[in-house]
Order: sequence, then C-alpha cells, then structure tokens
Amino acid sequence: MFLSRQRLGGWRACAALAILLLTIAVAVNPADAEAHAFLERSDPAANDVLPEAPAEVNLWYTEPLERDFSRAELYDANGQRIATESSFFTDDPYQMVLPLPSDLPNGTYTVQWRNISTADGHPQSGYVPFTIGSQADVVVPEPPSVTDFDEPPLLLGAISRWLGLLGVSTAAGALVCWFWVLRTARDPLEDDAQDRIQERIALLVLASIGVALLGSVVALVYQTMSSAGGFSLAALWDIVEGTRFGRLWIARVVLLLALAALATVDALWEDPPRPAFTAAALALCGAMFLTFSLNSHASAQATGRTTAIAVDWIHLTAASVWAGGLIALLVGMIYGTRGAPREDRREAFALTITSFTTLAIISVVILAISGLYSSWLQVGNLIALRETPYGRTLIVKVGLTIVLLGLGAVNQRVLGPRMREAARGSTHFSRTIAAEAALAVGVLFAVGLLTSMAPARDVITREATRSTFHFNDDQVHATIYISPGAAGFNQYIVDIGLVEGEVPPDTRVLLRMQSEGLIEGVREVEVPHAFGTRYEGAGSELSVTGDWQIEMIVRRPHEADSRFSTALDLPRVPPEERIPGEPPRFEGTSAAMAVFFIGLAVLGAVVVFRADVDYQDRLIGGGISLALLLAGGLILGVTRAEPTPGALATNPIPRTAQSVALGHELYLARCSSCHGPDGEGDGPLAPTLERPPANFTEQHLDVHTDGDLYWWIENGITPVMPAFGDELSDDEMWHIVNYIRSLRDPDLAGETEQGGP
Repeated sequence: MFLSRQRLGGWRACAALAILLLTIAVAVNPADAEAHAFLERSDPAANDVLPEAPAEVNLWYTEPLERDFSRAELYDANGQRIATESSFFTDDPYQMVLPLPSDLPNGTYTVQWRNISTADGHPQSGYVPFTIGSQADVVVPEPPSVTDFDEPPLLLGAISRWLGLLGVSTAAGALVCWFWVLRTARDPLEDDAQDRIQERIALLVLASIGVALLGSVVALVYQTMSSAGGFSLAALWDIVEGTRFGRLWIARVVLLLALAALATVDALWEDPPRPAFTAAALALCGAMFLTFSLNSHASAQATGRTTAIAVDWIHLTAASVWAGGLIALLVGMIYGTRGAPREDRREAFALTITSFTTLAIISVVILAISGLYSSWLQVGNLIALRETPYGRTLIVKVGLTIVLLGLGAVNQRVLGPRMREAARGSTHFSRTIAAEAALAVGVLFAVGLLTSMAPARDVITREATRSTFHFNDDQVHATIYISPGAAGFNQYIVDIGLVEGEVPPDTRVLLRMQSEGLIEGVREVEVPHAFGTRYEGAGSELSVTGDWQIEMIVRRPHEADSRFSTALDLPRVPPEERIPGEPPRFEGTSAAMAVFFIGLAVLGAVVVFRADVDYQDRLIGGGISLALLLAGGLILGVTRAEPTPGALATNPIPRTAQSVALGHELYLARCSSCHGPDGEGDGPLAPTLERPPANFTEQHLDVHTDGDLYWWIENGITPVMPAFGDELSDDEMWHIVNYIRSLRDPDLAGETEQGGP
C-alpha cells in the first residue's frame, strides 16, 4: 500500500506539473509572438514615390543581423523577382543594402527581406513597397509569394530553450545546494542515508546535463529550420560553423560535457570538498549561464549592452540557484531520506530550512533588483505589460514567483519551528518542497517562452504609429492603413489592386465600422479616390475605445462587391503616449563590474546578518557589503549614458575610406582648432575654453552613439561648441562622425567600400 501511494503521489505531481506548463502556454498564447529584428526604417521609405530609380535600398533593423543568413531581393508589382546584385552589409551590422539596376522602368516595386538576429537568433521577414515615377505609376503590389516562410512552430523553440535552461539550472542549483546546504544538513542522518543523498545529487547533476544537451540539440534543429527554411545537415553545419548562435552553441555543449566529466570525479564529492574542484564546477556553471545571456534580448541592446548582459547573467544565476536548489532538495533530501528514522529526518530538514533560506533570500533580492531593470529594458510601461504576449508571460512568471515566495515563507516561519517540536512537521515540509519544485519548473518554462518572444517594448513601439490590415480574395487584394489607430480623428488610406486587369476609374471604397458600445449601430464612410489605385479619407467614426468590427467594401461597376472584415482593438491611450520612455542605460565594462559589486553586496549582507557571529564581525561584514554597494552605485552613476534627442538616429553613410577622408577634411576646417588635428582635445583654442574639449581617442567616445555625435555637431554644446547645422549638409555631418569614429578604431577606417562587404 505504501508503494502504491508513493507511485500515486508521483503521478499526481507529474500531472500537476503538466497542467501547470500547459496553462502557462495557453495563457500567454506563444503562437502570437513574433521575431525580434524589426525593420526600423528604410531609404526609400515604405510607399515612397521617387522621380527616378535610386542606386540602392538601405534597410535598418532594431537588432544586429547574421550576414550569411540575411538577405533582400527585388520584386515587381506582380510578385515576380527582378535580378539584382546580391544584398550586402556595411560595417554597421544593423544595416543591409540592396543594389538596384540602373534601368528600372517606372512602376511599383517591393523589396522582400528576411533576416536572422545575431543577438538572439530569431528570424523575421517582410517587404518594403516603393514607386518610381509619379503618382500615376502607383499600384498596389502583390506581395511576393516567398514572403511566407515555412518556419517551425514557436512553441518548439520555447521548449528547446526551456529544456536547456531547466538542465543547466538544475545542475548548477544542485551543485550549489550540495556545497552549502545538503552536505552539512545530512549530518544527523545515518551513513547509508548520507550516501544516498550524495548519490542522488550526483545522478541529478548528470541527468540535468543530459536534459540540457537534449535541449541544445533541439534548439540547434529549430534554429536551422528557422534560418534555412527547412532542415538539412548542410544547413545545420552552416549554422554551427558560420553564426554567432552556432559559436555559442558549441561553447555551451563543450561546457556541459566538461561539467559532466567533472561530476564523475570522486574528488568533487569529498567532504569537505576540495576548493579547486568546487571553483571549477561553479566556473563552468557560470560560463554556461553566460552563453544564454549572450544570446538573449539583453544582447540586442544598442546602448548599454554589456551592462544589460551582466544584469541578465546575474538574474539567471540567482533564479537557477533558487529553482535548481529546490529540485535538489526534493530529489536529494526529501526522496533520498525516505525510510530514515523520523527524528533524524526531522532534524536534517530543520537544518536544511535554515541553510537554504539564506540562499533563497540572496536569490530573491538579486532577482528583484535585476528583474526590475530587465523589465524596464524589455517592457517599459503597463500598456506593454498588459497588451503583448511578452508582457502577459512576464505577469505569469511573476505570479508563480510570488507563490514560490509564499511557500518559502511557510517553510521558514511555520514548518521550521514545528519541526523543532514535532516530527510530523516533516510531512508538510515534503509537500511544500514538492510544490515549490513544480512551480520552479513552471517559472523556467515561462523564461523559455520569454526568450522566444519579441520584447514588449519593441512590439508596442512598432505598432504605435498605425494599424495595418492586408486582404486578398480571388479577384481583389487590398491594404488599409488607419492612422494613428486611436479613438478620435483618424486617417484612412486604402490601396487596392486586381488580380487581373486594371482597377476601373469609378471604383468605390466603403468602410463600415461597428462597436458594441454604440447605440446607433453601423457607421459607414466612403473613402474618396486620391490617385492611381489609392483612396484616402479621414473622420472621427472610431470615436470610442474598445473592440470594433470593420468591413471594407470594394464596389466595382458591373461586378459583385468584394467584402473584407477585420477586428480592431482601439486603444484608450493615443499611440504616441503608448510608447515606453527610455530606461537608464549604463555603458562599458566598468558598469558591468558595478552589477557584480551590487550582487556581492547583497550576498555578503544576507550571509553576515543570518550567520551566528558576534557583533564586531557582523559590523565588519556589513561595512564591506555597504562599501561594495556604494561603489557599485557610484560607478553606475558615472557610467550612465546621457542620450541626446538624436541618440537613436542611424548613420546612413557607410564608414568607407572615401567617407573618412571627406570627414577628415571637414573636421580640419571646423573642429581641429578646439579638438586638435588628431582629435586629442589639444587644439590651439582648447586652453581658452570654459571646459576642455573632448579627446576622441579615449574610451569615453564608445559610450556615445553616432546619433549623439551628429546631434552635437548639428546643434552644438552650450556655451563652448558652436552649432554647424546651418553650415553643413546632413551627409557632411555624417562624414565627420565617420572620421571621429576612425580615430578610436583606425583599423576599420576604410575597410568597407561602398558597394561590397
């Protein structure tokens, strides 16, 4: 009967965990998530009408791209590809360029693009339409047939990341829990029970490494299918050998195998442990976490990237110590001591609670601090939190974490004291640890989903300008733009086209809008013809927030109406107010070190104030922790990036030898008198200025974006630097920026020539 109940309890636990993971997946609807390297802007811009064909199309994205797996192609209005030179990259990893033929006739074209983000490995695709000629040449282009790629389901990618995180977190958490909790908490038990705990933890570490390796293999297959549009061994090798994802994947697998080899060495499990083996095991775990952080949303930050990666790394480490430690407690202490005398077990459990609570408090404090900053970077406001898949997943993750905290408080405040008085308290402790371990697995699953989704900040920012809908049937294809897509006055733009033939000149376009909150029912507006096949109108029909049903009718003479319907969730906040404000960002390796100082301060403070030491030792330890905290805060204050209003502007001029040379001439004429002929801040006028001019050869230049430098050249710096915006053209100011950059990075100056990588 005991075995039957034990097995039944195990099945119930597995069923509860499966239901938890399924609930998370359904609640956040990961199928709605999108890829991450969005198109930020293009030149020509979408729907531009140009009098003559440009020499090239420039595309800028929100994340750096993998050069070998990102491309752009040209199509005509009928969706037929036009031969061009291959797309290429400048030295800016955010920019892709497609050369255009010089003899393109007038008409509408689309640039079809597909990319792979270097930062997180996710794919994205889309197209940019533009017209050569005049408004009379504008037609609605047919989207290229290759726009829709055969990509694997997003949930598969989330599962692969979850398996990897689960395996690495459990292995690392189990080792930390063994070194600082279980190794000493098992002392009240008999020798055979102590040996069982050690054997179970060793097996748990090896099994977790196996799970992490499985997740890594699945992730590689998923990445290959996403990048190449299908799976083949050749494509898989290209990913491993030729991408940043592949290099990080190799590093992770090597680290996992090294940890597996170390876990089989008896010296790692000696009591007391050898410091060299302990340090090696923890270093391998830390390096594995770094491979995740280097392939995360933090790695995509254009400003403050190193600090964002450091915050993500310490957040992941703290979460793993907590979650993996709970799993180790369940497998090692709870299941490993079954059959031991109840009094011995009770005493071991009481010691476990005391030691593990210290680790848990350290983890929770670090998680709270790092999680708030990461959320500020990736979400930014309550609108993004509520209305995006990423935000909703984050809410689920935080909710599970709060429940975990509650159970931990029960263990510490209720069950711990009870076990000191009665052996029966150990039964309840076993159940709460099992529940905590299941919730910890759920939290890691939510993290796997988060890393597979586009950050909420990016989604809200991209969608804030207007709502766009595409429609197709057997005869008509159409696109409608509603700007700004908020309650009140809106502009309606409709582009239509026919599968065969031209759009008749007396074609009419009607919009019918209905909201459940309106008593008068359907509102109808006719969108007047503007030019070509474009129809434009405006009005206040969308007057209230909430859910609207919009029907578009294309009415051609002597033909049946074409009707298209869609739903529009009209936001309560104007689009420009929906975009999150910029978070504080910190530049350089010094800022990253400050993150570690703060983490060490938290660790030291918790350990000192929970340890059984005298007042003098506690005072010394508290003082050291406070000094680390103040040092970290001071460094962050000094390294905070103060962006200009133009900080996010992208340099449209590649850093070619020609651009650097032009920038050098302009610099000598206008900048060298203060900043010096070589940019070292030693010009002849430098001693007369109220503040010394910048030295462009020093590291501080790396803190600022190209947009910062351009803005200062254009607008000046009061009161010491004049503005050159009225004297120089946009291109000339960008050439100066390229020259200034070459002073810090002379090896790159001129390496990239216009027209080739």
